[in-house]
Amino acid sequence: MKPFFRRTSVALGLTLTLAGVAQAQDLRISMYADITGLDPHDTSDNISYSVQSGIFERLFQFDAKMTLMPWLATGYTSNDDATQFTLTLRDGVTFQDGTPFNADAVKANLDRLADQKKGLKRNSLYRMIKSVTVLAPNKVQIDLSESFGAFINTLAHPSAVMWSPTVLKAFPDEAQLRLHPVGTGPFTFVEWQPGKAVTLTKFNGYWNKGWPKVDRVIFSPSPEDATRVAALKSGQVDAIYPLPSDLIGAVQSDSRLAIQRDPSIYLYYMAINTQHKPLADTRVRQAINYAINRELWLKVGFAGMGTPATSAIPAGVQFYQKQSAPNYRYAPEEAKALLAAAGYPNGLDLKLWCTNATASVRAAQFLKAQLATVGIRVTVTPMDSGTRNARLWGVKDPKQAEYDLYYGGWSTSTGDADWALRPLFATESWVPTSYNVSYYSNPAVDKAIAGGLATAEPAKRAAAYADAQSLLWKDAPVAFLGTPDNLVGKTQKLSGVSMLPDGNLLFNQAVFK
Repeated sequence: MKPFFRRTSVALGLTLTLAGVAQAQDLRISMYADITGLDPHDTSDNISYSVQSGIFERLFQFDAKMTLMPWLATGYTSNDDATQFTLTLRDGVTFQDGTPFNADAVKANLDRLADQKKGLKRNSLYRMIKSVTVLAPNKVQIDLSESFGAFINTLAHPSAVMWSPTVLKAFPDEAQLRLHPVGTGPFTFVEWQPGKAVTLTKFNGYWNKGWPKVDRVIFSPSPEDATRVAALKSGQVDAIYPLPSDLIGAVQSDSRLAIQRDPSIYLYYMAINTQHKPLADTRVRQAINYAINRELWLKVGFAGMGTPATSAIPAGVQFYQKQSAPNYRYAPEEAKALLAAAGYPNGLDLKLWCTNATASVRAAQFLKAQLATVGIRVTVTPMDSGTRNARLWGVKDPKQAEYDLYYGGWSTSTGDADWALRPLFATESWVPTSYNVSYYSNPAVDKAIAGGLATAEPAKRAAAYADAQSLLWKDAPVAFLGTPDNLVGKTQKLSGVSMLPDGNLLFNQAVFK
């Protein structure tokens, strides 16, 4: 293998170094799309977050079971009403450009995230930050403008990374900054060839000694599912992210390959537009939930790999509570009875929107067939992402929302019940402000969601979110479907590569046997 060069920025006081003539251990990963950028503060897709996680780290991160772990921070304290948090920081960490990681670096990053004038994609997540005060080189105090009990989990969101403050200062122009990613992670950025590859190389000064075990990571986009699987089978790549469920057999039949299967926290649902008269009736929305065989939906869409929904949030999310009443089993006769009681004995006609991705269209057609058995006649309209975004998320007047149903999903990337519930079900979250495309509003639910943020005390937060989940399950603002498993296809000799429950890829502890 030819030697390669580690590309660094001379402007930041670094030198161009030869990595050596010894054969490098490359990790080659094929992904379903290209990244959209290299600034996690200005990113909203899992592909980009996954690649960026090799370069950048957060104050708190998640393990493979979505358990919150101290990372660049070693601990925290908070006041009773969750308006002030004090973090203790890890000593002995440096950024890839040699800048020390300390409280000044944390302040520079949190100030940037909190600055709503920046217009970054993730600024709104941190709008509650009022001020950041350096107390000592390894201690920082964060004051919030409101109670926010989910704040530590928010600091574990993939966007809450620490940039080198030297780089932030050197490139005040956002367009230039995103071309020079420098963090504390195990890999340094080499290059991005849009549409072709992103290359990272091992950071020899990484604080977590002994890692990483590979010398380079090369990510290549391949939107066609079959092409990714073919590349894995031919040995062109070591792993594919994700493995399409309908091509599982092609990997299982090859003794050289393996499937990494892990639970996710990605809840699929069918939003129900409560602004439309028939769907404003809780009985109609419950009937829709009774009309769907969730186990069969998993088989059709995900080769049966996953779990049916048992609450408004997935089981892997903090403060999840299983719901049993109503019991949304597959019960078409009960669905028909509810429709008749609501005044629709002959059923009704509804419009279902979905993206034009093959898996989404297949699932929507299945849901159409299911609802037909109880007298609900559905017209399915697939659309490309751009059209979907404009006609669904971009609507400013609820009366202009044309759909009755929308098939989609939601990943709770903070791992906390707040981010599972508030964006989808709070009155304040009606589109275009956030993602409540059901236009659902219930003051009792709003109160429970707010109660979960009013304190950092886990027991009190759990009680508030238990109330919210119980109310939502009965109100059924969406058809709760289920949570498919995450699948990565890989070679048998590779370990340490998997998907986090939120859909992001883990590769920093990759090892070849």
